[in-house]
Parts: sequence; structure tokens; C-alpha cells
Amino acid sequence: MKLRNRSQRLAFTLIELLVVIAIIAILIGLLLPAVQKVREAASRAKCSNNLKQIGLALMNYESANGHFPYGDTRGSLGEPMVGWDAVILPYIEQGNLANLYNINMDWYLQSPAALGTQIKTFICPSTPIGPSSYFDNSQMETETGVVSSTGPRGCTDYWGINKVESWIAPLFPGFFPYAASFQIGNDFDPLLVGFLGRYQSGYSTIANVTDGTSNTIAVAESAGRINVYGPGFRNLGPNNPAEASWSDPNGGFKVKGSNPQTGAVKPHGSPSNTCSMNCYNVNEMYSFHTSGCNILFVDGSVHFFAQATSLGVIGQLGTRAGGEVIQPY
Repeated sequence: MKLRNRSQRLAFTLIELLVVIAIIAILIGLLLPAVQKVREAASRAKCSNNLKQIGLALMNYESANGHFPYGDTRGSLGEPMVGWDAVILPYIEQGNLANLYNINMDWYLQSPAALGTQIKTFICPSTPIGPSSYFDNSQMETETGVVSSTGPRGCTDYWGINKVESWIAPLFPGFFPYAASFQIGNDFDPLLVGFLGRYQSGYSTIANVTDGTSNTIAVAESAGRINVYGPGFRNLGPNNPAEASWSDPNGGFKVKGSNPQTGAVKPHGSPSNTCSMNCYNVNEMYSFHTSGCNILFVDGSVHFFAQATSLGVIGQLGTRAGGEVIQPY
């Protein structure tokens, strides 16, 4: 009888088994957030490194050409319509792709093999869809109109700043000392032009970034553009396919602000549209990091900005020669 009882004691009782399972579940519950934080920290660091590589490429392009590339070549009669992302390919170790992509031809004339290539450096690892190309059947913009286009497109999560909208100034009195001189509706106002401006604004050079290279944004996250995202990473559905491609000659966006509750950017200049990032991902700063975005400055440095950063401060940092005294951030 004693031996039989001893053999029975070698097994777990149901209660003991449940206690062990409960302890394991608690440990997993405690460890999972920590693992997720470590994973996100690694993704954020990789994203920052992507931007540093882009910043180095822009500097090397400037050294070779005497100026930085245009951020938006629409309306550039006589100049090929190609994106700034395309012209820096040789400087991000994409020489083979650069050989496929003829920068002397408009983007809509490029081969599907070139347009459809996904470049890892252009994708933030925190973006839900990840590094994948997509199929585009939208119309591609030309100098004189549009042409039909069908084919694969490589994506990018990083876009340049081409302008700061004038309607931000009244929302932040004292932030823009020359606001009275702003040319309302002029996309090429020298006081509002960004570092990667449109063709009509002229090239950026080290000399004409008079606000200082450490005070001027070059490129920021505007991620996940295959879909439209709103506040809280809410997926609002598919986006216009042309808005996501690294080969798009419209490679920048304007700092304009959006509604923090809905993500809406209209009506433009609304007192409610004070969100600087992570409220709307199409032509606005947006990332899938926790509570902020990585931003590349002209001097090559990358900084993580909290999503609570004032839209007025982002506007100050968005001009290349606005003469602003940057507020603390």
C-alpha cells in the first residue's frame, strides 16, 4: 500500500497543474510587452539608420553635383520627371538598379523592372505591410497630362519636405517673424520653400539653406502609403496607388497639419488642424513607431520627434530660409 501511494504522489494533481499553467501564463504576460518593446526599439533604430543612409546619399550627391536634387520635378519643362529617390540610387549601393533606371528619361518611360524594384533602405521595418512592391494601375503624371500605367511599383516610407503652408502662421503667433510677407497660395515663396522643394523653387545648396543645416528638415517618415491611415494607426482603406512609389517625381509633401481626432486636412488652415504627425499618413508625417516619427535633417543627423511636437515647430524646421528662431522641442 505504501509503494502504491508513493507512485501516485509522483504525478501532478489537477490543482498543481493549473497552478503551473497559471504561473507560466503570468510570466508570458510579463515578458511579451518587454519583447515587443525590444522589437520596436530595434525597428526604430533600423529606421533611423535608413534615414542616415539617405542623408549620406544626399550629401554625396551634393558633393558630386554641386547641389542637392529637386524634391518635385513636376512642371520642369526640359528636365526629366524623376524623383529624388531615383537620382540617389548610386549613393545607397543600388548601382545595378541605377543602371536600369535612366535618370535622363521621364519616370513613366522607365522599365517595369526598374519601377517595380523594392529597396529595403526606403522601407521602415515598423510599417505593417513591410518591404513589398505593389501593383499600380493608376494614371501617371506627365508634363502635359497623364498616361495610363499598369505595373509593379516599389514603395517608400520616406518623403521630403517641399514647402510649409502659410496658413500655419496665424495658428502660432510669433513663430514666423516674416509672416506678413508670405505670398499666400504661392508654392514657390522663398520664405516657405522646403529643402527638397519643387523645380520652380530651384536647387537647394548648402549656401541657400540659411536657416542652418541642423535646423532644417530634409526627409521625414510618411509611412504605409499603400493604405490610408488615421489617428491610432487606424486603417482607413486602400490609397491611390500613385501615392506610395519611390519613383514618383512628386517626392515631397507640404507641412500643413491635420485634425487630431479624424486626421482630416481640410478645411485648410482650420484652427482644429494642429496635429503635426501620426494623424494622417498621406502627405503628412506618419510612422508606426510608438508615439513619434524619425526625421532626417540636412546635416545628416536623425532625431526622433514625439507626436506631441507642436505643428508650429515642425513648420519652423520645414523651411530652408524662413528666418525663424526655433522654439524648444
